Amino acid sequence: MTDPKLRDIERKIDSGVSLDRADGVAMLQTQDIHTLGRLAKAAKERKSGRDVFYVLNRYINSTNICYANCRFCSFAVDESKERDRAVRMPSDEVFAKALETGINFNQIHIVGGHDPKQLTLDYWLPLMRRFKEALPHVQLSLFTAAEIDYLARRHRLSYDAIMGELHGAGLDNINGGGAEVFSPRFRAAVCPNKVDAAHWLEIHEVAHRRGVASNATMLYGTIETLEERVEHLIMLRESQERSPGFNAFIPLAFHPDGNELSSHGWTSGLDDIRMFATARLMLDNVDHIKAYWMIQGLKVCQVALAFGADDMDGTHGSTDEERIYHSAGTRSGQYVDDREFRRLIEEVGYVPVRRNSTYDRFPHDWAPPNHGVPEVKQALRPSASTPPAGKAVGAPHDRVSAAAEDAVGAPSN
Repeated sequence: MTDPKLRDIERKIDSGVSLDRADGVAMLQTQDIHTLGRLAKAAKERKSGRDVFYVLNRYINSTNICYANCRFCSFAVDESKERDRAVRMPSDEVFAKALETGINFNQIHIVGGHDPKQLTLDYWLPLMRRFKEALPHVQLSLFTAAEIDYLARRHRLSYDAIMGELHGAGLDNINGGGAEVFSPRFRAAVCPNKVDAAHWLEIHEVAHRRGVASNATMLYGTIETLEERVEHLIMLRESQERSPGFNAFIPLAFHPDGNELSSHGWTSGLDDIRMFATARLMLDNVDHIKAYWMIQGLKVCQVALAFGADDMDGTHGSTDEERIYHSAGTRSGQYVDDREFRRLIEEVGYVPVRRNSTYDRFPHDWAPPNHGVPEVKQALRPSASTPPAGKAVGAPHDRVSAAAEDAVGAPSN
């Protein structure tokens, strides 16, 4: 051990004392990477032993139309200005997309944007019920707190009421996006039109009380200070104490291509590793730290397993098209075979465990029973035609029903 601050941190951990802001900053600055990794790895193994998790999932970006205008985003499109790039998938297309590569998966992960024509209960509730009827073995991991805030304001409903509607239709998990960095300074400069930190946390806490689990994230690598990163982690820890329900924390490394913050460039490998380890040690009441391979790449995420991470996220379907990070220049691919996940995990000396959104465990060769739902049978027929993913919004089939559009009216302020 070459950093005396880490010795003090280890004493706190051994005594069961939660780490404070100064401890977090010290970990994000330390050059003693080996000791930091040892502490984080030990913390991981106290939580999940030798297990490292992955999920067979389907990932869909149902729309890229968004009017939040966040400065870090390369994904969002203003429909009025870039109609040729705009995508709005009808619900039939989303359903068909999920089934393109079969039904042997445990999670559907869908993220869109602040799209006034798609982000409505009229669109989502029937689609969610359709998924639950056709694929009862699959958990729905949908929306971010930012999308739910927008949805609640559009329908003039409280967070509890909107969550009741979503839970009733089958929502199992809320995705962790939209958190960015909780600092008011950061949000005013980077994402002023998005839900603020207090309401982001409130939405997740309401969801937890309703029986809906969630993840949490932080976007790092732009204008935030190290102190603001640590404060973000402390706020998540305090929220988890108030209303437990966060399953996992996912550090999201900033990607610079094609957005207003591109001058900040890419995060370094050391910054990524420190972030994983610091998150594991600060968030002592969150069970899992996810190294999302789509963001940092498989190699960094494999190393992260020795620095506190215990999850590498999902395989994605072989025809899935993640657009958010690929729009910003991610160097990862779109799909990883689950055998490769298991190989990478075993190479670090851990045991790969297949999971769903809420970390129920499955044998790696588990397969769902044939539920015999007619539309699933139809979708899986070799001759079944599947609409092309990402058809532009000008196409005839892209429109949400007129009733749905009339129900929500113009975007709210």
